[in-house]
Amino acid sequence: MPTALSLPFLTDDHLRLFQDAEAFATSRLTALARQTEERGPHTDPDMRQVLSETGWLGLLIDTEDGGLGLGHTAKTLVLQAVSRVSPAAGATLQASILGCAPIAEYGNEELRRRLLPEIAAGRCWPSIAVTDPERGSHVLGMEATARPSGGQYILEGEKVLVGNAAIADVHCVVVRTGKPGSRRSLTAFLVEQDTPGVDIVPAPVNGLRGFSVDTLRLTRVCVPETNMIGELGDGLSVAQLASVVYGRLNLAAVALGIQQRMLDETTQRVSTRKRGDGHLADLPTVRHRVAEMQHHLMTAELAAYHAAHLLDQGKACDPWLHNAKLTAHRAGAASSEHAKQLYGGHAARIDEPVEQLRRDIDLIHAPAGPDDVQLIRLAESVLGPHRPHWSAEHAARRAP
Repeated sequence: MPTALSLPFLTDDHLRLFQDAEAFATSRLTALARQTEERGPHTDPDMRQVLSETGWLGLLIDTEDGGLGLGHTAKTLVLQAVSRVSPAAGATLQASILGCAPIAEYGNEELRRRLLPEIAAGRCWPSIAVTDPERGSHVLGMEATARPSGGQYILEGEKVLVGNAAIADVHCVVVRTGKPGSRRSLTAFLVEQDTPGVDIVPAPVNGLRGFSVDTLRLTRVCVPETNMIGELGDGLSVAQLASVVYGRLNLAAVALGIQQRMLDETTQRVSTRKRGDGHLADLPTVRHRVAEMQHHLMTAELAAYHAAHLLDQGKACDPWLHNAKLTAHRAGAASSEHAKQLYGGHAARIDEPVEQLRRDIDLIHAPAGPDDVQLIRLAESVLGPHRPHWSAEHAARRAP
């Protein structure tokens, strides 16, 4: 159970939610997680089927739209609990919670009415596709385009590292509609998976097995103008709000679950592995490394849940969101190194859970911006240029 549950702003409802999520993950995901790991890098549709039963895609969707409306703290608790049992399931769940953000925050009334209840019920899974193959975090330099044509837009290009691309029913795609480099040059569109010209190109990664980050290829894809998410030129805002407000905290929560499992596995090992008349845990050097792992986890939990609480309170808190993701990944990477030292050569054995967990934490690094991007944003919060807070935009959009 996370040490963060002792934080004063967590309620009895939060505690019950975490316990329910932990029980569900243990009973329904343990065997599936083992199977997906054994199959190797691939997309596992069974993960979607099981998670669809929970209603957790609707954690942030308002109750009037069919969701649970429980907020970011509740979402963080659920993602941590799920990721402790199956990091791939946690990654899968968070990716479509993220994919829902453009619809919930910027979607017109028709899109919201049609899609949000379906997403909340687990019948429709969204993705968000922003990154171009050769542009990475340089979003304004993207080459994928959309051009108007008689009440429609024709989309061309590729998007890479699209979470849940292979299991999604709809994709929120950000493409260029204006002069390259301009902040109003991008626009977001909803693209349904069965639209002619939409293809998924498998691009397996060696971590979070069962979770897909494939390529979305768009070849003369026609979408109606009514599928525009927000207004013409809102694409950068759609991408940034989703990435900063939803993405960073989502990934921090998955990292917390991975770290908790890594600590549990390592503690169990050093406490039971014989050494002379005692166990490895009797050695001061071993106890020191375990203490470091606990320290890293507690620090990451404080960063993540503090940021989630600020979001739920409607506070402008972008630096705390950057910090949550940065701290969670760095803490996880540091704990991974301690686990490697404590396991010795066994850390590389494919039948050891810690070998999988070390691969999994590596994949938390790049999405929603690698560590260097978080550091750039933190530097800007101190030294400038000072940017508007996307968390404040989020709060304004959700205000009654």
